[in-house]
Amino acid sequence: MDRRDFLRLSMAASAAAALAACTPDTAPSPRPPSAPDVAPSAPITRRPKPGYAGKGIGMPRFDGFGFEQLNSLDLDWFYNWGPGYPPLRPTSSHTAEFVPMIWGPGSLERNAIAQVRSEVAWTGAEYLLGFNEPDHDGQADMSVGTAIKLWPQLEQSGLKLGSPAPVQALGDWLKKFMDQAAAKDLRVDFVTMHSYAPPNADSFLKTVQKLHERYGKPVWITEFAVADWKATAKSPSRFSEREILAFMLETVDGLRQMPFVERFAWKTRAHDDPIMGASALFRSNGSLTPTGELYRSL
Repeated sequence: MDRRDFLRLSMAASAAAALAACTPDTAPSPRPPSAPDVAPSAPITRRPKPGYAGKGIGMPRFDGFGFEQLNSLDLDWFYNWGPGYPPLRPTSSHTAEFVPMIWGPGSLERNAIAQVRSEVAWTGAEYLLGFNEPDHDGQADMSVGTAIKLWPQLEQSGLKLGSPAPVQALGDWLKKFMDQAAAKDLRVDFVTMHSYAPPNADSFLKTVQKLHERYGKPVWITEFAVADWKATAKSPSRFSEREILAFMLETVDGLRQMPFVERFAWKTRAHDDPIMGASALFRSNGSLTPTGELYRSL
């Protein structure tokens, strides 16, 4: 049996199990929160295993979402689009590894690098994510020249640095940034990417492969999910939950077979979101959807 047939059988079995386990019930990335008033004792007791792509999430801002929901996914790592640890107390000492981010120029104006460095002693952070969708006018919205000018400040964190994550992983913005960074001997330790597309696992995995081949660096997928950008409240996503479960199963399996993929993070939105609601990991009451149940198991 070849790999494709094996994956199809595995996907069908896992998707059926996830659907049987429970029944189902556009916003820009959030700005970073302030740091906790009182830092709890070091919360990290787990990290991704060496040589094994770590499972993560960008921490949602849903009402009632906290560490209980975060921990319910059995994650290796998480981030919150900001430099500081979330102003919430972990419910367990087994909370996943936190990775800070410098979202955009405004983060640097608010002394984000100093905040990251001040928290390293107790978060144990080893990595720093770069600018969020700088090629999007609703996100970090910055030119390559501006990003290059600001990049030495990120280097001062002393942490391993992830590239900016543009909307188009294989587009011109990142190519120009990486070329200029190399010319100026700026440090980029791994490349990051986002992907919101129809549930075509082969296409997604080929993009990941091409990104690695283009830059020769480890890859982190910091946001990915199935999205229908033509969907509306009256006409929600045309992609079914079953299609999304199959996509998740095959892509996670494929990513973990790529030795250069270090981490990935599924992107969730509110369960009633017309564009990505079927990709949601949580219902409005904080319980896991079938998609969330499957993600927890992987």
